[in-house]
Amino acid sequence: MARDYFSFETIRGKEGEVVCYHVTMIGTIENEGDIRIRNDMGENQDKTRVFGILTLRGVDRKIRVLLNETNSRIHYHTQDDEGNATDAISFVARDWRADEIYEYSAGDRVLIEGRAYLRHNTKIEDAKDELTVTVTGQFLLGRKKRPQSPFRNFLPQE
Repeated sequence: MARDYFSFETIRGKEGEVVCYHVTMIGTIENEGDIRIRNDMGENQDKTRVFGILTLRGVDRKIRVLLNETNSRIHYHTQDDEGNATDAISFVARDWRADEIYEYSAGDRVLIEGRAYLRHNTKIEDAKDELTVTVTGQFLLGRKKRPQSPFRNFLPQE
């Protein structure tokens, strides 16, 4: 079984203030993380953005450190009876990266890196901001082998 990965680096300015967080994560695109594309973004509604969710298993402690530091949350976090954690982190890509990421599908193993930013939830006032990653680099690590029907080579009878 493939291992998921999550790490972050705090980028600080000259006075020691936090400028941004750089995140690297390896996980799986799952059904609820299907990639969505919008072509009407930007000032002139002519920019492309792709939105998705990456699922990571077993790296919740590292993720919690960043969430505690930023006082934020992720898309979702679950834990089964055996203590195995599953985390889903939202990401957004633009320009040529959006075109490449839009080709990903459920079951694909990917590496995504980028800057973390906090998105405010306007629907729920007291909710914590959601940590989302703006993609600066991405790489397809592997595709889930699609099951093939034993009847794929049969020809229909006339």
